[in-house]
Amino acid sequence: MRRFTLLLLLLAVLSIAATAQDEEPFDLTIIHTNDTHAAHLPGSNGNGGVAALASVVKQIRAEGGNSLFLDAGDRFTGTLFHTQYKGQDQIQIMNLLGYSAMALGNHEFDNGDEVLAAFIDGLNFPVVSANIDFSASPLLADKVLPYAILDAGDRKIGVIGLTTAETAIISNAGDDIVFSDDYAGIVNEHAAALTAEGVNIIIVVMHVGIRDAEAFIPNLSGVDLVVDGHSHTLFSNAYTGAAGKYPQEFTNAAGEKIYYVQAGANTQYVGRINMTFDAAGVVTAAAGDTIALSRYITPDEEAAALVADLYEEVRALAEQPIGATAAEVLDGRREVCRVEECTMGNIVADSMRFNSGAQIAIMNGGGVRASIDVGDITLGELLTVQPFSNLLATFELTGANVIVALENGVSGILATDGVISREGLGGRFPQVSGLRFSYDPTLEVGSRVSTVEVENSDGTFSPIEPDVVYTVVTNGFMRTGGDGYSVLNDQAINPYDFGTLDVEATVAYMVSLGTVTPALEGRITILGATLPPLE
Repeated sequence: MRRFTLLLLLLAVLSIAATAQDEEPFDLTIIHTNDTHAAHLPGSNGNGGVAALASVVKQIRAEGGNSLFLDAGDRFTGTLFHTQYKGQDQIQIMNLLGYSAMALGNHEFDNGDEVLAAFIDGLNFPVVSANIDFSASPLLADKVLPYAILDAGDRKIGVIGLTTAETAIISNAGDDIVFSDDYAGIVNEHAAALTAEGVNIIIVVMHVGIRDAEAFIPNLSGVDLVVDGHSHTLFSNAYTGAAGKYPQEFTNAAGEKIYYVQAGANTQYVGRINMTFDAAGVVTAAAGDTIALSRYITPDEEAAALVADLYEEVRALAEQPIGATAAEVLDGRREVCRVEECTMGNIVADSMRFNSGAQIAIMNGGGVRASIDVGDITLGELLTVQPFSNLLATFELTGANVIVALENGVSGILATDGVISREGLGGRFPQVSGLRFSYDPTLEVGSRVSTVEVENSDGTFSPIEPDVVYTVVTNGFMRTGGDGYSVLNDQAINPYDFGTLDVEATVAYMVSLGTVTPALEGRITILGATLPPLE
């Protein structure tokens, strides 16, 4: 009897201990990236890149504890790394960095199903996108999961994927692939299935963008965190220019909080959110921020070596002549292109129209970084002129808003005693194609532009009509409001960032010309002031 009593007491103690353990808070760190666009090297300012990212991720993991590393898509398209490797570079980099899962972005479909299938086959972690039906695709069926169940410590974490339904029209997905825009309905269905399996911590990793996210996240149920991409939005508590605090908070119909994060683009930032859950999977605390991949971060040696090795073939690509010759110097000097029409700016703007078919092209003068001398032109020279690897972006815009964009472009020009300064100029000045305009820098900002005319198909020009909708092409940086072009972000109709780099567009245009003969054509006329001569 005594032994039986002792056994009961022992079982009771063990039961209490197990219950206490189950009720202990569970801490989880989510590290996340999005829209990296093959930006493996640091940018021109020395910030960013895979080696700095690897250092930060290793440091976070070295702290101990439970962590997952998620990517919200658009690894493809953006630099010559992707031009050269078509995703095979990403396999090596993502496996080295130890990602846990990723969602597909629209640009993963840019090169067709075969390239995407080869990419997925090489990854050693799951790819998730629940709103895409691949069942009829002979190349991609069964390669992408609606969700994955990941281990973190002693807990199971459900990760549901989503991809923007616009992929069907803005990328190159096969006709047998079906996209759904019922984001909330699909997530809720899979969240319920995960819950039925006993998984009570659920994350959505998706490539949808903040605008659609704001609309459907309050309709989600059972979801704790949404990791997003597509809109290249930076949320941060520390950095100037962020779109809002990190993390964003939403509340669903049941009064439950759903946290939302996104970390800019082009491997310039990495996000980190620390979350605490109770035994039922309810979030009791959530905090974190994006981390800038500063040039002061010591690069990870292994990642730096891998990128350097990959770059050897990219360097060879850059040194190739593009098959065009400059008959005269293409003027891309800073003190010219940021205040008046310049021949390099004309070529770049013309190339944008040539590749897109848009009526009007607007290119920020700050995106032209160098001149090209007479003679053969190499890809490397063009990369010096256009180093940012921006995607071309098309949209529709009313004539009135085209004028607003031009007003922003000339708003930073300073004139003293009728003489325009060539010093201290920002990059927003517009180089254009398909239109011509005049501006007076002595007038108030917002009322400087006059006599805007749009080129007709026969080469003649007609006054721009405020109520007419025109097709416009620019770069992705400007289209999302860069250099003060908020009107392009806010008023663009049917915006589309397609899979052509600005430098690739310039190459194609120059090759079509054979010999590039630049000329000033009176696209921009200055009124009321004069420019000082160049030294």
